[in-house]
Amino acid sequence: MDKNILKIILGQKEKYVPLIFTEKQFKVLKKYHNGNKLSNADKKALYTSITKKMKALESIKVERDKEYYILGYDKIISGRIREAKKILAEYKDKRVFISGSFLFSKKYNDIDIFVIKERGYKEEWEGNQHLISLTEKRLERPVFQSAALISISNFPLPSKIKERPLKLGEFMSSYHEAGIEIMSKQEREITRYIVFTYYLKIKKTLLNGLELGNITRKLTLDQLDDMVRAVLIRFFSKKYLYVAIHPYVKTLSEFIKSEKNTGHLKRYKSLYEEIIYESRRSKAASA
Repeated sequence: MDKNILKIILGQKEKYVPLIFTEKQFKVLKKYHNGNKLSNADKKALYTSITKKMKALESIKVERDKEYYILGYDKIISGRIREAKKILAEYKDKRVFISGSFLFSKKYNDIDIFVIKERGYKEEWEGNQHLISLTEKRLERPVFQSAALISISNFPLPSKIKERPLKLGEFMSSYHEAGIEIMSKQEREITRYIVFTYYLKIKKTLLNGLELGNITRKLTLDQLDDMVRAVLIRFFSKKYLYVAIHPYVKTLSEFIKSEKNTGHLKRYKSLYEEIIYESRRSKAASA
């Protein structure tokens, strides 16, 4: 555990509690720093949730006159930090963080600037600046927590994730679009969502933007199928999958008979049949 960062946290409690650490976690950190004996409960908290949060803060950088919080420092391109600080200086009275490909890619389309506000959500562009205004509660969503993994901010970013339930129809629709993106060699925006969801739900890993981009670019159709299969089987009951997907497979069969370009349709049908027939076999075996 980085002792310098620990000193910063203990010396500025109001900035970290309760945004990042709970009151109990802060007390454990203080006991650890002072060399006091830890109870079994203290040790469990220290080596699980507290340690994870400390690792996320290990790239904090403090200047003489101003304080900036830099996460994923080793992944940020030289020179971009200086540019980001100039932008942050324009938001003296607001909580702001900068993230996205601007920090870790030589080529980028825009600069993602996240501004925390009390209510509402809004996106707008000013030149090449993509301004995203969001509440602290919305910041808990995985997509924004992912963005924060490589970022520069003027306040300590809370490390708290609140996942939303997965909807079968939406996920299947995204799978279809992702398949078309890969087959047609289009930009893989929806494919990113499938990859992100798979790693979050199955691997229990929150990918940062750089990792997500690298994995998505190299993803094959077979790997896409494997990810979708794993998510569907893990998060939906066998009975529900059979009831929900079986009618759709029949629809796909009709489209395949009437359409000319059916490669993607045949692929979806094959995966869905594998899932529902496995579900049906499992149901029969347990009867």
